[in-house]
Amino acid sequence: MGIVPRSTRSFILADGSDIKRKMAGALFSFQGEEGLSPVIFGEKGDAALLGMVSLEALGLILDPLQRCLRPLPMMLATGRKR
Repeated sequence: MGIVPRSTRSFILADGSDIKRKMAGALFSFQGEEGLSPVIFGEKGDAALLGMVSLEALGLILDPLQRCLRPLPMMLATGRKR
């Protein structure tokens, strides 16, 4: 894919163990929408996962009851007090 690692981070697994993985960022598209998301370079034995950060970057959220993707309401804060 041509993505080059730019940094290394530590991650804590569910069993409490600590691992280090290389990271970068990627511009991607899905169903006509584009988004930016972090990429974690897995190693042999790691599972592939499309996470919530990637879905949110596309303006999508997983509906766990219907098992489908739905539009995510996008919110902005103006910083003004009411």
